[in-house]
Amino acid sequence: MKIQFYEEFPDKTNLKKLKLIKFPTKIFIATKSIPEFKKYEKIVKNYKKDLEVAYWPIVENSYWISPFSNTRDLVELFNKLEKIKNPLLIDLELPLRKRWRMYVKNIFSFKRNKRIIKNFLNKNKSRITTAEYPFAFVSKFMKFLGLNYNLNYERSIMWYSSMFPNYFNNKVKKNLIKIKNKSNYSISLGTIAIGILGNEPILSSENLEKDLEFIKKCGFNKVIIFRLEGINKDYIKVLNKFV
Repeated sequence: MKIQFYEEFPDKTNLKKLKLIKFPTKIFIATKSIPEFKKYEKIVKNYKKDLEVAYWPIVENSYWISPFSNTRDLVELFNKLEKIKNPLLIDLELPLRKRWRMYVKNIFSFKRNKRIIKNFLNKNKSRITTAEYPFAFVSKFMKFLGLNYNLNYERSIMWYSSMFPNYFNNKVKKNLIKIKNKSNYSISLGTIAIGILGNEPILSSENLEKDLEFIKKCGFNKVIIFRLEGINKDYIKVLNKFV
């Protein structure tokens, strides 16, 4: 199984955790600009020269990418992304910042924004991974909202079991089992460190192992752990069992 990592708040201390990881991996680094990303990419390469480093862009005003983002923000972002060759994480989620204002402001730009996102994904699908809600891949409503597109790129399903009640996790599991083309998917697991919401429950190493066992049994061959900062010897011990 391939095991990769997100890092939403990169700094030298967080990225130094890469020294604990002895297996081949990949890291998705979130920053607000390409120059900032390149700065952290250099730091990463000092720890692991051959490590694949992907850019996870934070969108001005909305934080995440969706048709409710500002058109100008999307166009400027995608133009900049065309200029770098790194793999990309496109985080397809509803706006985090100014949420209701973004909905109202951009409702008339919704179709145009959806088309802009789809065109960019289609053009760059060979280097794209999308982060998507747990039911985005089976929900027609999510497709309507522009949070899932019928294109051939890697989709990472954000199944952060520590954040959901058992009944929700059981529904997610049933849907994951039904996926036929599992090689087109990765599963995002966690959370083992707090993210932008500030209140994410932490998944124990024991429960991470249970999630990994389920994912492996289902037939998926890649997971992305949220996020690198939380890595310690207990988590590493678990991950080494599945590499």
